[in-house]
Amino acid sequence: MKRLLAALFVVLAACSGGGQERVIVAAGTTLVDSGLLDAVARIFETQHPGIDLSVVGEATAQVLELGRRGGADVVIAHAPELEAKFIEDGLAARYELVLSSTFVIVGPPGGAPSGATSEVLSALAGSGTPFVSRADGSGTYEVERRLWAAAGINPDGHAWYLETGQGMGLTLQVADQRKAYTLSELGTFLAASGSLSLEPVEISDLPQNPYHLIVVATSPARAAGELFLDWLIGPDGREAIRRVNLELFDQVVYEPAG
Repeated sequence: MKRLLAALFVVLAACSGGGQERVIVAAGTTLVDSGLLDAVARIFETQHPGIDLSVVGEATAQVLELGRRGGADVVIAHAPELEAKFIEDGLAARYELVLSSTFVIVGPPGGAPSGATSEVLSALAGSGTPFVSRADGSGTYEVERRLWAAAGINPDGHAWYLETGQGMGLTLQVADQRKAYTLSELGTFLAASGSLSLEPVEISDLPQNPYHLIVVATSPARAAGELFLDWLIGPDGREAIRRVNLELFDQVVYEPAG
């Protein structure tokens, strides 16, 4: 709740400016921590000087709550089950796939066996190897819990299972300090990897990570939000996404839709 209130305060402060139409974009911390969304937003603003995109980064459950409370005009999330409830409640004017990336399990060098996700998680749990979870209602956390369930393991209550309740950047730092493993979105890991000793584990079947953009139906900036969406999935937006990928990672980590 404290993090959500802090995000609402940032939104209210951002709305106090004038001159341009301001669109509050609430997005998962993975897109914000990686640097991709801010860079793409700046390109959009250059091409659309009458619109100011104010980006707020929170876990998916919290950005959807911002949308429900009228604290965001646009939501970018990567937890399809949570998104479905938002849509069922009639809160979405538009809902489109805009990006996709991949997940990665990372840990100390040379520590975990390669293989299928369930095999790797079973090996970590069986040896009591520390694993750090975001446990924050994020899309990454939702995927992590599904992976444990698919492996037939309930990690709750075990001494080796550590919960941060924080975003991806801080969770990666904790995993690095504890010589532990964690599930990360690839772009966020690459953005932080220069200060970490963690390395990816070779896993054959980690799921894709789709990001959907929701234009909030009740938003007073709905038209501008829809313009941003149409730009993202159009040729100019897709080119901007590819260019920023190459600038940040020297490869396309976040694949544009379309």
